[in-house]
Amino acid sequence: MLTACGWTGNTGSVKKATDLAIDCRVDEALAALDKAREGGGLGKYLSYLERVGILRDAGRTAEAEKALEFYLALPETASSDPADVEKSVQKFIDELRKERQKRSGKATCSRGMNGG
Repeated sequence: MLTACGWTGNTGSVKKATDLAIDCRVDEALAALDKAREGGGLGKYLSYLERVGILRDAGRTAEAEKALEFYLALPETASSDPADVEKSVQKFIDELRKERQKRSGKATCSRGMNGG
């Protein structure tokens, strides 16, 4: 799909990853993000940021920090303000937990659930 700004890529897989993360299916969510990344375009960059948020939400902070470092080192994102990126990631986590609370009554996943 083309947009005024360029190729959107596989944003459907990004949405699927969000839904899987809300359901505490972390490893499946990460696999969906891998698929989005392969599609290129906007979906690729969304997948990198969502990966950071999903990993942090699951308590996998070391992996999340590596993913964030990777994102910030990409030539296309190297000029991004780390503070703005951090705000975006935190907003994603907040929205993820708000939706999880609405659906399941719990904002966070129980430890031991599929990577979470």
